[in-house]
Amino acid sequence: MAEMIDWCERAAKLRQVEMALLSGEMITEARFGSDMTRFAGASLGEVTKALNEALRQCAISRGEKPARTRFAMSGRMTRPY
Repeated sequence: MAEMIDWCERAAKLRQVEMALLSGEMITEARFGSDMTRFAGASLGEVTKALNEALRQCAISRGEKPARTRFAMSGRMTRPY
C-alpha cells in the first residue's frame, strides 16, 4: 500500500535543494523517506515549481486554504462597430 506523503517535510527538503542550487552547491538529489528525487538536469524553475506545489499541499493537509495561483480575467465586450 502506498505511504502517505508528508508534504510539509517534502517542502522543507525541496527548500534545501533550492538553496543549494542558488548557493552553487551541486546537490542533485533529495530523499523523502523511501522516495528519492533526482534533480540532476533540473533547472531552478523546476525545483521552484515542485516546491510551490509541496507548499500548497502542505497548507491543504493542515486544513488551511491555499493561496490562489490563477485569477479570472475581467473583460468588457465592446461593439465592433
